[in-house]
Amino acid sequence: MALRPPVRRGMKELDRSAFTLVLPVVGLRVPVKSIGQVKSSFPEDVLKLPRMRNVVDDSPTHKLVLLNPQIGLDLEKASERLKALVREHDWQPQMHDIQVGYEAWTADDILKAILPSSSQAPTSYEQIGHIAHMNLREEFWEYKKIIGQVILDKSPTVTMVVNKLDTIDSTFRNFKMEVLAGQPQFVAQVRENDCVFRFDYSKVYWNSRLHPEHERLVKKFTEGQSVCDVMAGVGPFAMPAAKRGTLVWANDLNPSSYEALCDNIQLNKVKDRVRPFNMDGREFIRKAFMDYHELYKQSGPQQLPPLKPSQKPIPVASPSFDHVVMNLPAIALEFLDAFRGLFACMGGGSTELNLPTIHVHCFTKSEEPEKDILVRACRALGLAEDKHEELDAQVFYVRKVAPNKDMYCLSLKLPQSVAYSKV
Repeated sequence: MALRPPVRRGMKELDRSAFTLVLPVVGLRVPVKSIGQVKSSFPEDVLKLPRMRNVVDDSPTHKLVLLNPQIGLDLEKASERLKALVREHDWQPQMHDIQVGYEAWTADDILKAILPSSSQAPTSYEQIGHIAHMNLREEFWEYKKIIGQVILDKSPTVTMVVNKLDTIDSTFRNFKMEVLAGQPQFVAQVRENDCVFRFDYSKVYWNSRLHPEHERLVKKFTEGQSVCDVMAGVGPFAMPAAKRGTLVWANDLNPSSYEALCDNIQLNKVKDRVRPFNMDGREFIRKAFMDYHELYKQSGPQQLPPLKPSQKPIPVASPSFDHVVMNLPAIALEFLDAFRGLFACMGGGSTELNLPTIHVHCFTKSEEPEKDILVRACRALGLAEDKHEELDAQVFYVRKVAPNKDMYCLSLKLPQSVAYSKV
């Protein structure tokens, strides 16, 4: 028998006492010394409810072992082994009322008892540190406060519940939100890929569902390489990459993201491996590549200091960046135009400078996603669209963001003809 709380359809202000259920169950009057035997030998017969005791006091020598609500006084639905033991010891079954309170029910149980339809309850959320971020559909808006309070009550590590109000801003990648429950505290701290990230969630972009993608891409960077992170956010690629032994120049246009990026560099103790910037993406690409190469010409290969005394310095040998990350899926493909003629402007010969691998995150709604992404990349690079099959590239599926909208990562080697083109 599946227990459900009392139905309180249409409740807007949470009354926790309204969800108390008095449940009559059968209790076996068992000597104290036999309690352990019954609980361990007959788990399918014994009452199992969250945060509910299944043994209650009866007398100094006996206790009541509460049974599954499906089992009646006749013990007909009990296991044959338990019935045999009861007959052998002449244990007497008796009725006992228990109170199943609000604390015993799940968020799903409570919300299905409140909302107009019991078929679906909005209990899913993304957790960012102590913050539960919900994206409620319009049909639930009139119940949003009680939904937030129930989620807060039923999530031990959550102290604030917020709801997304609009789409993500493509410039600074943040969005408006409202507090549904809890004390407003937007500064969150999360751990990912052996790194710590601290940021004001109301001012920057963070998506915990991208953890696998952060990890996948960072594993492509090897010790002694250099990374140009153009839309770095608060550093989900930059920090773990630096800890893997790579040199990172990380940039973000959003001042709040830049502030958090600088803070996270200190928190993760990688200040000698990550250099932060607060610039427009296109401007940063050109400036970073030219400054990096000029530094190489003046000082030769850079040396990354060890993170631990037992480690040795790591030489960064490449005269130009080995990898570029552009994680702004809504518009990142358009920024590929910044690489047109870039190496020609730097003055390096075609054999002197290494061509980077560029990792571009993007969205597509196409039924031919790989072709769509490659054609758009060609367009931004200034190549003929029919050249898309000639690109040295891979298209990796990241995740579904909407019913007809998917996120991908395009990884391509910068074509020499683009890098040295005359613009």
